[in-house]
Amino acid sequence: MLVEMKKHLGAHLSTQTGLAVEKVIELLEIPKDISHGDLAFPCFQISKLQKKAPHIIAQELSKIKPPVGFIKSEAVGGYLNFFFEDHFWQKTVFGNYSKQQEDIGNINIGNNQIVVFDYSSPNVAKPMSIGHLRSTVIGESLNRIYKSCGFKTIAINYIGDWGVQFGKLAWSHINLKELLGLAKEHTDAITSKDFDKNYWNKLLQEASHQDTTTFNYLFAIYVIFHAVAQLEPKLEDYGREYFLKLEKRKSNQDELTLKIVSAWQKFIKISINEYEHVYKLLGTKHDLVRGESFYEDHLKEVILELEAKKLLKLSQGANIVDLEAFNMPPCLIQKSDGATLYATRDIAAAINRVSEFNATQLIYVVGAEQSLHFKQFFKVLELMGYEWVKNCHHVAFGLYRFKEGKMSTRRGNVILLEDVLARAIDLVKNIIKEKNPNLKNADQVANNVGVGAITFNDLMNDRQKNIDFDWDKILDFNGDTGPYVQYTHVRCCSVLSKYNKELISPEKLEVLTHPLEKNLINIMGRFEEVVKLSYEQLKPSWIAQYSLELAKAFNSFYYEIKILDGEQKLQGSRVFLVNCVRLTLLKALYLLGIRAPESM
Repeated sequence: MLVEMKKHLGAHLSTQTGLAVEKVIELLEIPKDISHGDLAFPCFQISKLQKKAPHIIAQELSKIKPPVGFIKSEAVGGYLNFFFEDHFWQKTVFGNYSKQQEDIGNINIGNNQIVVFDYSSPNVAKPMSIGHLRSTVIGESLNRIYKSCGFKTIAINYIGDWGVQFGKLAWSHINLKELLGLAKEHTDAITSKDFDKNYWNKLLQEASHQDTTTFNYLFAIYVIFHAVAQLEPKLEDYGREYFLKLEKRKSNQDELTLKIVSAWQKFIKISINEYEHVYKLLGTKHDLVRGESFYEDHLKEVILELEAKKLLKLSQGANIVDLEAFNMPPCLIQKSDGATLYATRDIAAAINRVSEFNATQLIYVVGAEQSLHFKQFFKVLELMGYEWVKNCHHVAFGLYRFKEGKMSTRRGNVILLEDVLARAIDLVKNIIKEKNPNLKNADQVANNVGVGAITFNDLMNDRQKNIDFDWDKILDFNGDTGPYVQYTHVRCCSVLSKYNKELISPEKLEVLTHPLEKNLINIMGRFEEVVKLSYEQLKPSWIAQYSLELAKAFNSFYYEIKILDGEQKLQGSRVFLVNCVRLTLLKALYLLGIRAPESM
């Protein structure tokens, strides 16, 4: 739409100015005031080339007949403003709409290249907190945006199922009586420092429950272990001993090792089932769930390759890759006891993903606090000679900040993501009971709107900025919110329902010339460009802000113009416009991972 018009105008101005088409397109601007035209070409950059003042160049270019699709051009200062021919532009915009929410239009940047996304990635036995929200919703949205741009994507949930913490969990599970005995013995010391007594007693109760297949049990023994270990350091040794057995399980099948392996597998299954409930609420879908342990068999190959390429160095008994020449600390590959680290597994995973899936890009949606880790392991891949590493991207994002300070899973002071979603859903249910008690599918609508509010609140912010977590703000459904955009979609559906006729065919449409109508058409015409910008900058916030702009423009149109009044052809043309707005909002919300209800 607008992208095509820019290309068309770019080719025209290129012949007049001598600039490359791509450069002209880059310079073209959208005037803030619709009365100043639909596209503007600033003449400042070519004034030096032509040795003329910008306003003179604009005046000279305005005398040249504009290309097809533009009714006129006007020189205003150093700008040449172009005006679309209404019928041509309206036909271009309206002709680009389908009924498929996944079909964005004519964007095919990807040409079916395969991109692997890594997002959400919680750690086994730890509940998904509000801190997991950003990776999950940003990753899901970018995955959908890439698909809309013509890529084939593979979304991986790279769960943390490996490391010494699983030795600690296994010891806690197998030696539960000993753990609980120590926990009760140290209750006074623990509750006087880090834990509320009621919460501590609740954890002990969860851990003592006969059903050890629940996630609450798993989380309870995780928190209890770390609290007790601060007073009983020997527990840390037990955890390392149990994890070492887990690491060597293939060569050692004694009874204790088999128990540890069985417990580990049980922890993973319980955790994945728990996470799937949250993903279902959010509408998040991964193609694969793969833990760090999946790449365990590839680690030896990585170490041998690093040795063969003379990249490994011995430092205090550990194997490292020295990155001092690149102003980075060393990348630790293998500890002195032979254990591998997160970086080792990430290197193995990257090599495997490119090889297995023939991926052209690897995208990691992980918090900004991990930036150094990604710089290090990307640099190691580069030193190993993998040219494709230039197509590995760390999509960093800011964190939620809390008045209570930093969250800690080990201390149990986390805000659970499921609790946040449930609270938002309950709030919407109360609003529905008050304002629309006879609404059909009220529970489903409450889910869609409540979860949509949380998701939109996150995605409307630039991902690189921190967000202050504020219950009042995050659940405020007035103003620039997801429910506002969703309700605008509902309003469009209501107009179509009241019209209750088959939509007029595009060739019979009347040209819409009211400023509010033209404004809507112009905003819709920019949709593809906004999606492309979100793809290029890896920022869903462009689409979220765009959806707010479109929703506000539509509501101004809705209140000002009597859509279902007037003669039949004008009425049908306006309803057609309403349907195009509905489809645009539907597509925008889909790309954000938000459902669009038809009633609220």
